[in-house]
Amino acid sequence: MRVQDLRNYGKGLMNSIPDPKDMGRLKKNGETVRMELRKELGVNGMEWLDMGLKRQMEGYRSYDWPGLRQHGLTNRRFINSIVQRIAMMKALVDLVGMERAVEIQCSLLDNTMYDLMAPIFPSIEDYRECGDFFTAFKEYSKASYDANIRAGLHEMEIVEDTASVLAFNIKYCAWHEVAREFGEPYLCYTSTCYGDEAYVPKALKGSGCIFRRTGTLATGAPVCDFRFEYVGDGGD
Repeated sequence: MRVQDLRNYGKGLMNSIPDPKDMGRLKKNGETVRMELRKELGVNGMEWLDMGLKRQMEGYRSYDWPGLRQHGLTNRRFINSIVQRIAMMKALVDLVGMERAVEIQCSLLDNTMYDLMAPIFPSIEDYRECGDFFTAFKEYSKASYDANIRAGLHEMEIVEDTASVLAFNIKYCAWHEVAREFGEPYLCYTSTCYGDEAYVPKALKGSGCIFRRTGTLATGAPVCDFRFEYVGDGGD
């Protein structure tokens, strides 16, 4: 198999489509999120959360998002999906406070992020069908990053690209930009960035590839750094 034939090659986050056979899995994932939130907040709390989300979304309904447009992001539907993610986190923080909201959200991502993302990206076995796992993984990843840049989602710089390492820094992120406009950049970490930490190690388990990160824009670092290091099968 060629890397170019892998699911959603070169499409990036905006245009990737889940495997149709996994749609039921995604629906169940959404139901799990609602169920877990209801367990944490109660029925009344869920109603307050929904009202808070609606209020947050209404506040930005007519906003033009100049920072996003300056970087080339003009797809209104995708912009709304980013805003809704950040707005949901803001509504949760307003309802239960930052500390408790972080606990709830990170627990949700730990329990659901893998099932949300796995239907979109190739599996370890898919990469291995292309030959060398890490070579295929790097080629696919770089094509995805390029698509995200073209879509205006990120500004990114590759800082190391060798036979055993792929490392890059994200210098601009659309999700961070929206959280910044909401007045709290950290909302991006709990709603979005932590999803990388919940998903990527699980997705790479058994591949011999290790994912490392030292900081994110949302937590005050100058960049979001991603480092993938291939240490050999069984080394993860």
